[in-house]
Amino acid sequence: MSLVGQSFARDAFTQALSPEAFVRGMLDFERALAVAQGDVGVIPSDAARVIAKACADLSLQPETLASEGKRSGSLAVPLVRALTEHVARVDARAAAFVHYGSTSQDVLDTALVLCLKPCLADADRVLATAVSRLAEHARRHAGVVMLGRTLMQPATPITAGLKIARWAAALHRCRLRLAEARERALCVQLGGAVGTLDAFGGTRTAVRHGVAMRLHLHEARAWHDQRDELLRLMAELAIVVETIGKVARDVSLLSQAEVGEMLESAPVKGVGGSSAMPHKRNPVACLQALVAAARAPGLMATLLSGALGEHERALGGWQAELVTIPALADAAGGALDALERIAGGLVVNPERMRANLESLHGLVFSERLARVIAHEMDRASALALVDDWSAVAVSERRHLRDVALAARPSLASRIDDVFSFEAIVTDLASVLDETLQSCA
Repeated sequence: MSLVGQSFARDAFTQALSPEAFVRGMLDFERALAVAQGDVGVIPSDAARVIAKACADLSLQPETLASEGKRSGSLAVPLVRALTEHVARVDARAAAFVHYGSTSQDVLDTALVLCLKPCLADADRVLATAVSRLAEHARRHAGVVMLGRTLMQPATPITAGLKIARWAAALHRCRLRLAEARERALCVQLGGAVGTLDAFGGTRTAVRHGVAMRLHLHEARAWHDQRDELLRLMAELAIVVETIGKVARDVSLLSQAEVGEMLESAPVKGVGGSSAMPHKRNPVACLQALVAAARAPGLMATLLSGALGEHERALGGWQAELVTIPALADAAGGALDALERIAGGLVVNPERMRANLESLHGLVFSERLARVIAHEMDRASALALVDDWSAVAVSERRHLRDVALAARPSLASRIDDVFSFEAIVTDLASVLDETLQSCA
């Protein structure tokens, strides 16, 4: 990872995806394989014990493996060679059973899954906490009316509570889908040369089960040539990144000085500062989330194109996966890191929300006004009439309420409710409740 990349990374993900963690994952696979084979008699039990101890004791430099792996196109080749040599120094006979009946893809795929597992557990924790905290913000600001915006322009009023609740609901759905995909994809890969485990004969299932059990992974038939479950997992992770990016985009827009309705967190000296302008407090958590959201689509596209593998083992596509999946996971870690800070520190400015609404002189209530007028005429005519009144309000710098009353005094008994902030809160209370219930 580059130095710049490190500045956007999440520490827990960096550790789980580190070169050292990947090497340990490969050795853990070889250890579990040997022990599982020894238990059912595929290899001698004493050889299994020697191999297992060697896997626990062996220390390999990732840089050396990477350098040697270039010559074979696989990190597993130099690893298996080093492990075999280490075992041979203890027991030459046992060395013959290192990596027995397996293949490079078994080692690499399983090591990758082992590295992803703690990342996904961390993601689940972050999403759960963020949903809870955002739901709290939503309840706290249920009565705060703010401007709804469509196509970057003023629309009809909503509440801050509803806006935040929608963020929480989307993240909750992401969490549920990611959990389901995780259960299906975090599986041991064990297929041998072409996915048939020929060397194991009738013990195929027993060995695969034993390896999965020892690695605390789910058991699955060989998936080396069909990557659908892994792709689905990564797609769900990419959707998490984009959903967090949507939250960050909204917060960053609302935090612009001329809007001033939300901040990602209360201003803290030294956080979000500029190298040149002392007054600035940049939305750095939003920035981090948006960096991740900009990276994820391209990485996911690479994974999808790599899925078009040739026959029983891909030439280039699968290997591209091994490079790209950690990069996508790293982007997800950065997004989750940002979400943690946004959900925990979000600041809502009700006064500024009200001021921004009032600065529009009632125009954002035009749709509500048209619905009242529509009781007396057809809807098209009502919309046209209110459109004319809105034009007058803009040109004469008058409040739409006053223009409407001057044109149609009979509205006096009904117009207060049209322009009432309290009525907006009441009308949207059930929508807010429904949205929050979907987070439970």
